[in-house]
Amino acid sequence: MWDKMQYLFRNYYDRTMHAVYRYSARTDVEALKGAYMYVLSRIDVLHSTFAANPLRPYWEVNDDYSPDDFFSFIETSSPESELDKFVTAEISPFGKVQFKAALIRSGGTDIWAVICNHMCFDGSDLRYFNMKVAESYSKFMAAGDYTVEIKSGTRSADQVYAQMSEEDKKHAMSLYKNVSTVRNKIVFPFGEDDDTLRPRLILRKLAAENFLKMKARGKKSGATVNDIIVAAYFRALFKYIETSGRTLTVPCMYDLRRYVGGSSAGLTNMIGFMPCSLDSVGENMDETVEKVKAALKPAKEDRFTGLYSLPLLKLAYKVFPHVIAEFAIKLGYTNPYIGMSNIGLINPAEFRLASAEPFDAFYSGAIKFKPYMQLALTTFKNEITFSIGVRVTDAEQKLFESFLKTVTDELTAYGNGD
Repeated sequence: MWDKMQYLFRNYYDRTMHAVYRYSARTDVEALKGAYMYVLSRIDVLHSTFAANPLRPYWEVNDDYSPDDFFSFIETSSPESELDKFVTAEISPFGKVQFKAALIRSGGTDIWAVICNHMCFDGSDLRYFNMKVAESYSKFMAAGDYTVEIKSGTRSADQVYAQMSEEDKKHAMSLYKNVSTVRNKIVFPFGEDDDTLRPRLILRKLAAENFLKMKARGKKSGATVNDIIVAAYFRALFKYIETSGRTLTVPCMYDLRRYVGGSSAGLTNMIGFMPCSLDSVGENMDETVEKVKAALKPAKEDRFTGLYSLPLLKLAYKVFPHVIAEFAIKLGYTNPYIGMSNIGLINPAEFRLASAEPFDAFYSGAIKFKPYMQLALTTFKNEITFSIGVRVTDAEQKLFESFLKTVTDELTAYGNGD
């Protein structure tokens, strides 16, 4: 079901996820290719072509693939330019493989970058996939064997109900409420298109020192890191958007793996929405944090958060041929104009390539088409990388760079007690 939903989202963004790791050591290129070939052989959806059948779409598995179909090794004196070119490319669902990887070498630094079709799985399982490649590579370098254990269970959406009691399962499967509906359709103030329009990943970091201060201060008031970041995001949004007193709703992505013990049976998408709505942000961050805590409290106390609308989607895809199901869903579904996704922690030890741990890493979501935008973030060694993937002009890039600075300035000021 989520594969088909992500295919429908081609109307709103490029459905391509991104991961980047940086190492102060040289990686064995051939060994990395071998690790990819082993892991890829165990994950059919990644070496498949999407068949957009109007009645029932399906994946057609390909067996005639090689590293040339997905892997690039680039030695360059301009690593950032090559990285930007690589990560802003789009993965076509109609290709032979559903991801691409690059090793970009410059001097003593290797950048390992991966882009992947969101139809196959979400950020959580992209992290798992990359972790397994690193594990396979490291095992080969130590023992000459690529073999690692890789989960291979169901990719079905129904697995979210598997560990529930019969009573809870019955209730969860009746949650037909359309959570995509928002009262006010408020958009970010994009500019006009010009000939500089192109896909971009716009990044900004919050230093570890400021993150730890912000986290410590929030802990004293009972606020989670996510509460504080949502508050800073809202404060920035209210500075850049004229809401005219209207309520602004930001859907936060919600990992449904918490309903299945933290891990899906197979590599898949398992994401729902947790909306947060504010009509004002108050005078300072303290007030905004309290407003966010109050706004999110019902969702945090709801045993079924994130599961709303899933039965509605399942019913549409079950009852109608795919082409009609897409039409019906688009009539009722409102894609968030403004969203947020906390992709989570990146543990450097899980992405060790032999003896080399990354010294920096981040993940980013898909690149949105105007008027849609989403703030994504990952945490690595107590440093947060914020990213906004958008197809915009040079002038709009400066606008988003300023916006991200506003978000990090709010977090820094909060951590300093300002």
